[in-house]
Amino acid sequence: MIEKPDNERPRSAVFLYIFNKDFSKILLIKRNKEKREKWGFDWGTVGGKIEMGENSREACLREVKEEIGLEIEEDLNFAFFEEKSKEDRDLIVHFFYSVSVDENTEIKLNKEADEFRWFNVENLPESMIDTEEHIRKVLESIQTPDNA
Repeated sequence: MIEKPDNERPRSAVFLYIFNKDFSKILLIKRNKEKREKWGFDWGTVGGKIEMGENSREACLREVKEEIGLEIEEDLNFAFFEEKSKEDRDLIVHFFYSVSVDENTEIKLNKEADEFRWFNVENLPESMIDTEEHIRKVLESIQTPDNA
């Protein structure tokens, strides 16, 4: 099989929505200055590109460990995925996962972020990459203890 150069492969990424135990708050990280200037937003979820040879779940677990120092394999839930296509780019595939953790869980940020904060899902920051619509989709797709 002939491998396509990186710029010709479909681009895939994962994002992890981390909620508190009652799903009323979401953990967001504030990207460092360089990333804020590059991408044009301040806050976002944990996430990144899927590397060659790994599946979306493996990428999600790797990203959460790299970005905030958590190992959460057992509680990781697949939420949904979407495909996007832009005229000037190839297909983009995004996979979204969710997990709930205690708000007192120790978070260890790497150099990609300056801070983290728990936001009420009804009062999200303005400058974020994730849309309220996506956050609501994730909340709707996960099974909370109340509707299990």
